Amino acid sequence: MWRAVVLQSLLDAAGLGRSLNASWPEWKHTQVKQEAIQWLSEDSQDFSDVCDAATIPQEAIRKFAKRLIRGDAAAKKLLIEWRDTFAKQGRKLTDGVEVEQEPDVQDEIL
Repeated sequence: MWRAVVLQSLLDAAGLGRSLNASWPEWKHTQVKQEAIQWLSEDSQDFSDVCDAATIPQEAIRKFAKRLIRGDAAAKKLLIEWRDTFAKQGRKLTDGVEVEQEPDVQDEIL
């Protein structure tokens, strides 16, 4: 669950989280993006706790988030691949099929 929180914040910061609420007005998408960027950029106990619970190093997420915020196309591609892999794993779980252990996210995003 906590990896989903990290993933969604990265998608929002990259401007790729719109599909969840496509009917929102543009100002709301902009607000969500800015809040995600702020959460990923600033030191907070909440960010630290979420990364710890997700078992993803904070430094790896911050470094990757900076690439996304700069508009790095390769980073966006990796993020989309992570999103798609995550979604595929979620479908397997709901179908009752045993899922392979999730790859190390730090290796995927760096």
